[in-house]
Amino acid sequence: MPRDRMAIGSCEACHAGSVNCSHNRFVDTAETIDTWEHRCTDCGERRTQAVRAAMDAVLATPDPLICPFCGRRAG
Repeated sequence: MPRDRMAIGSCEACHAGSVNCSHNRFVDTAETIDTWEHRCTDCGERRTQAVRAAMDAVLATPDPLICPFCGRRAG
């Protein structure tokens, strides 16, 4: 799946760049991995989080398709 990336606002760290919210989903036969990243286009400040789930497990909260930093849903 291609990376889902969206500009979401200005950087709280440097106040000069904009922050991109990125989502990746990796799927194989045994599990899925959802990764989220917020990165500033100017200073490089970033936050990341990943959620790994077995394919036969019930997904726990929080929903791995919702960004833990800004709340947007992966599209």
